[in-house]
Amino acid sequence: MIHDLLVSGVTVFPGREHFEFVPGINVVVGGNDSGKSHLLKLCYTVAKWSADGGRKSLPEKWAEEQRLRKDLMRVFASRGLAGLTARNRGNAHARVEASMEGDGVPEGMGNLVFDFQAGHEEEGLSIREMPRRFLNVPVVFLAAREVLTIYPSFVQVGSRFPEFLDGGSWDLCRYLDMEAEAEPISTDAGRVVARLEKIIGGKVVKRDGRFFLQRPGQQPIEMSLVAEGFKRLGTLSYLIRNGSVKKGSVLFWDEPEANINPIHLSVIAEILLTLQRNGVQVFISTHDYVLAKYIEIRKKEEDQVAFFSFYSEEDTVRCERNEKFSQLKNNPIMSAFNDLMDEIYENQVNGND
Repeated sequence: MIHDLLVSGVTVFPGREHFEFVPGINVVVGGNDSGKSHLLKLCYTVAKWSADGGRKSLPEKWAEEQRLRKDLMRVFASRGLAGLTARNRGNAHARVEASMEGDGVPEGMGNLVFDFQAGHEEEGLSIREMPRRFLNVPVVFLAAREVLTIYPSFVQVGSRFPEFLDGGSWDLCRYLDMEAEAEPISTDAGRVVARLEKIIGGKVVKRDGRFFLQRPGQQPIEMSLVAEGFKRLGTLSYLIRNGSVKKGSVLFWDEPEANINPIHLSVIAEILLTLQRNGVQVFISTHDYVLAKYIEIRKKEEDQVAFFSFYSEEDTVRCERNEKFSQLKNNPIMSAFNDLMDEIYENQVNGND
């Protein structure tokens, strides 16, 4: 899991910002272009880099610097590290300090510190502190782009030219390569899968390298004919069934509410809470009041949930953290909701429909 992250000079964060995460659900809210997705991608990159490094013994520092540089550019779809600095906001020197821990990685043993600078591409990226132990868990990113439909093309192109694909989608396709079990690997996983399959009306299956939705009593449906929102829910269901999302995993989900009817958001909130109760660290970004509020009110005392709100202040991005969604002082979702309620009330008072 990612315990905390300290950044400065990275994309929209010219100053120092310290993020302390919980092992459960970390919910990130904020306006468009506020840095929500950047935070998720940065956390994903360092966690995935660590998890992939765990497959090796005694990695060379220079090789790991090159691998981390490549991972950053692929996940952010950037042509160079200079574009990932906050040079347009007055800071061309980027520094990242990440603290990671987990099974076999005690506190302090998984720390990673690195920096890079715009205008010094030839010097590349420098790791100032190398983890003494690496994570050994799946790290999964569900982006707004669904991949079940384009999976065959991704696999064909990615196997030959992985540098042409964004890192998160290619990594997801590699997780989807793993075959799903006929039955979920645990009772709790089974409950989550059952809820997901109830929403989408069937089970995601893979045949001859392509994905289909198998509904009871029907012929398999090609994923291109399935509703967009259902494709991502089906992806999560398949990843749970094949063991990619399990105890110890880190799951990043960019806007779970995208293309989903609000009637399903309470179930999605329960699914996320169930996953964190079973040892999955979850990061989500959202613009949706209903989803964020359901997570807040369905949260039990023992659940670990933190809300992060990004807001602008003097041409820089700041972050506020609170355990309660409703107690965030800088909350664009709540502000929009309150504005709507005020307008509805005003219309009622004035006798307007």
